[in-house]
Amino acid sequence: MFIRGLNLGTGSAGHFPGEFAITKADYRRWLQFARGIHANAIRVYALHPPDFYQALKEENEAHPKEPLWLFQEVWTELPEQNDFWDPAFTRGFESEIKTSIDAIHGRALVPPRPGHASGRYAADVSPYVAGWLLGREWEPYAVRITQQKHPDVTSFRGAFFSVEHGTSMECWLGRELDLAASYEAGRYGLSRPVSFVNWPTLDVMRHPTETEPGGKEAEHDEDAFSVDPGKIRPTRGPSPLNRTLGYFANYHVYPYYPDFINLDPGYSAYRDKHGLCNYAGYLADLKAHTRGIPLLIGEFGVPTSRGIAHLQRQGIHHGGMSEEEQGRHDVRLIEDIQETDCAGALLFALFDEWFKVNWLVMREEQPRDRDPLWHNLLDPEESYGLIGFDPPSTIHVDGRIEDWAGIAPYATAKESSLLRALYVTSDQNRFYVRVDLAEASQRGGNEKGIDRTWPAAIGIALDVLDPKRGDHRLPRPLRATWSRGAEFVLLIEPGDRRDGGTRPPKAELFIDKAMNYSVWSRVLADGRFLPNRSPFRPVANEDGAYVPLIIETNRERVSRGGKLYPPRHLDWGRLEFGREPARAPVWPGGAPAFAYDPHAEWTVDDAGGTIEIALPWGLLNVGDPSSRSVLDDKQGTSEVEVSRTAGIGLLAWATRLSTFRADSLGPARPEFSSWVKAGDIQFLGPPGTVQSAAAHEVHIVTPESNSYVWNEWDMPMITERIKKSARWLRESFEGMDAREKRSQTDLDAKRE
Repeated sequence: MFIRGLNLGTGSAGHFPGEFAITKADYRRWLQFARGIHANAIRVYALHPPDFYQALKEENEAHPKEPLWLFQEVWTELPEQNDFWDPAFTRGFESEIKTSIDAIHGRALVPPRPGHASGRYAADVSPYVAGWLLGREWEPYAVRITQQKHPDVTSFRGAFFSVEHGTSMECWLGRELDLAASYEAGRYGLSRPVSFVNWPTLDVMRHPTETEPGGKEAEHDEDAFSVDPGKIRPTRGPSPLNRTLGYFANYHVYPYYPDFINLDPGYSAYRDKHGLCNYAGYLADLKAHTRGIPLLIGEFGVPTSRGIAHLQRQGIHHGGMSEEEQGRHDVRLIEDIQETDCAGALLFALFDEWFKVNWLVMREEQPRDRDPLWHNLLDPEESYGLIGFDPPSTIHVDGRIEDWAGIAPYATAKESSLLRALYVTSDQNRFYVRVDLAEASQRGGNEKGIDRTWPAAIGIALDVLDPKRGDHRLPRPLRATWSRGAEFVLLIEPGDRRDGGTRPPKAELFIDKAMNYSVWSRVLADGRFLPNRSPFRPVANEDGAYVPLIIETNRERVSRGGKLYPPRHLDWGRLEFGREPARAPVWPGGAPAFAYDPHAEWTVDDAGGTIEIALPWGLLNVGDPSSRSVLDDKQGTSEVEVSRTAGIGLLAWATRLSTFRADSLGPARPEFSSWVKAGDIQFLGPPGTVQSAAAHEVHIVTPESNSYVWNEWDMPMITERIKKSARWLRESFEGMDAREKRSQTDLDAKRE
């Protein structure tokens, strides 16, 4: 049987994992979902509350011939001094192992502890346990310190497992595996298969594209230390004599990290049935180095986030996927795992986990204690699930304005040749802008007497935090200032393809250069990228300089041989043009629902002259929309501070001149030949906006009281939704299930 399962966490939307807010009904529904897509296993990372095990028992008793198998992990934090042989740490971990074993057998009363599940465990689910997983992804620095402190510990011999010629870390793991097997066998008569959590950072292969351990170019010691599951061996084979069902290797393997998976030449030349595939190449190498031990891929998957944290050679990136793309890539990965002759694969994850944070945005999700209250679409770690949690239906970027009904305009023009109205609204995930273009003006000289020329460019300045700070000059080549300071400028080129032209539609968000922070990189004149380490806060200025939101996804690497792998960058401010898919069921008989698509962030309705834009809150420096907290960093502090905004102010403008460009060269191209005259621009602000001109300059004043203000929340309103990717997994799992049943039928026939 090939294991095809899902990872199930405890951090549902609105909650940290340690709150254990999942109900028994939730567990039962999600287990039924897993069964419905033909999964045959569930993995949990730590002891869940008793409701989970009762729900699993009931679900499996209702389907005795096709149970959902359980992989139960015993989680641990790292030792305080990074020494795994520390007696106090080891005693605590071994106590956790014993408690988990007792709970699985329905014989535990666990007292309350912060961050840990508790209660009376009466459901015996031990018949469904496929394996125990001990520990976590071990950090290389902790492995290094353990091995430095205990260099003479090279062997271990227990009743069930032994280590010869190993490291002190491998010996410690052998001891913990032996403890788990001995305790379960001694107390309950039989030990389930056991393993420990591992990852490519600690694999046994030597990767030529990595730096030497501790080298000054080392970003992280990804190839400095190894923990070899092959050094740990059962003292005897599985038999009634030693009362254990065995041992297996378990690795978390994703396609985009560490970098050596995508840089090592051998992996880059490897092919799966779809073509070149670094991931399949790494799997083949890993399987060869765990020969003789069943290999379980305990985590794999891709997220449906808008943000991309790491780029991968075949486009299987760390983020940036639509739900259809997520499903297609997840299926390719699990097929590669199966074709490499692994024992199974556990997809990460069953549902989205909003409490998680990715390295790229971790400093900007503030305040941290409110992180589970909203879904940061820039954070890939929050969007791995096959089940998502949507805010109440608000706006869909589809070119239709029916969902804007009841929303009053932020600004309207009494007489206009270009812009008619500006609307803004938001939900828990995004900030929405709608621009209504003016009715076609009358013009003589053509057959119908109508001028259908649209604006060549539309701009929107956004004051997100403090009207007194930010850039009070609008971007060149405008000669205009604004009473409010802008932190961001959105530039839109509707394009002219509707009129048979060749200019495609473009839209891009730019940030005030004076507040550009290290998460964004600055484009230099020679094409290089320079991270800026200044505080991430608005600064009062009149520079009129705005820069693109460039991020560094893949950092510069230097190989052992000195080869330089340059960094890779993305423009996060560039918005993708498209329409979100219509409401549709995931599979026949399912409830119709909208699906999130990061490739549809703005669109134009040609007939109605309407533009819709959706901006994830994180793009606007909103650290937490639930409390209206905006990043407002202070000099010299370790954390990024926030301030509460009174609302967002907007000022729009439009022109038929083709001077502005919505691309990564920025709104103020150095080659612009002349300033835009006031008569060539229409400005549009909220009620009370006053425009004056002097010495070829335009000054616009908008009342600070006219800001867009959204409601705060202390618990998100959500609708649980199955993503479209689930259909891909169901079809793949169903095919695997059918092939296994046919093989079993053929085998039974031969035996007869």
